[in-house]
Amino acid sequence: MSNFAPKTNEEELMAYKNQVQNDIQYIAFWKRVQMNLLDLLIIGIPAVLLYRFSLSTSIKIDSVFPFIIYWLLFCAYYVFMTVKFGGTPGKLLSKARIVDKNGRFLHTGTASIRNLLTFLYAIIMVLKLKEGIDLKVSSTDINHFISTHEGYFSSIGNFIGIITFVECLTVAFNNKKRALHDLAAGSYVISLDTFKRMKENAEIRIDLTREDTTATNTSIFKTLGKTVLWIFIGLIIFLVLVGVIHFISTQND
Repeated sequence: MSNFAPKTNEEELMAYKNQVQNDIQYIAFWKRVQMNLLDLLIIGIPAVLLYRFSLSTSIKIDSVFPFIIYWLLFCAYYVFMTVKFGGTPGKLLSKARIVDKNGRFLHTGTASIRNLLTFLYAIIMVLKLKEGIDLKVSSTDINHFISTHEGYFSSIGNFIGIITFVECLTVAFNNKKRALHDLAAGSYVISLDTFKRMKENAEIRIDLTREDTTATNTSIFKTLGKTVLWIFIGLIIFLVLVGVIHFISTQND
C-alpha cells in the first residue's frame, strides 16, 4: 500500500493535498541540460546517419522528398516519445517526465506545440536544401552548402537558433522551471517521484498550475513571462508565414 494514501478526514485530506502540492519537484535548468546531452549521445549517431543518407538521396534524385521524410520522422519521434512515455530517452534515464497540469502525459497536439521550434527548423532546412538543388550543388558539397551558405533561409535558421537558446534560459527564472515552450504547451517537467505520487493520488486532483505556499515568484516575473510568450508566438507565426509564402513563390517561378 502506498505511503501517500489520502486521509478520510476532510481537513487531513486538504493538509495532505497541500503537502503533496508543496513537495512537487520540478526539473531545474542544469538537470535539463544534462538530459539534452544524454539525448544527443543516444540518438545523435542514428540521427546523423539518417540525415546524411536522406540528404545524399535527395541530391541524387533531384528532389527534397527524402529529406522531408527524414524531418517528418525526426519530429514525429519527439512527439511520440513525449505522448507515449512522457519524454525522450535522456529524460527517462534522468527520472523526469513531461506532463500536463494534472500530471498526465501530453496529447499529440500539445506535444506538437511543445516541439514547434523543431518543426520550424525542419522547414528551414528543407527550404535550404531546395535552394541548393536549384543551384545545382553537388552531393559532395551540399552539406557544406547547407551549413555555411549565407542567404535568406540561413538568417531565419540562425534566428530560430537564437530564440531556442533564449527561451530555454527562462527555465532558470521561474519557480516551476518552465521554458517558453512549456508555457505555450501547458507542460511541466517534473521528477519521476512526483509523477508517481500524482498518479497514485489522482483522486485528490493535484493541479500544477496552482502556486505552492512556499513560492517566491513576483507578479513582475509573471507579467514579463506572458509578454515574452506572446512576442515569441507572434515571431513564430511571422516566420511560418514568410517561409510558406517564399516557398510558394519559388514553386510558381
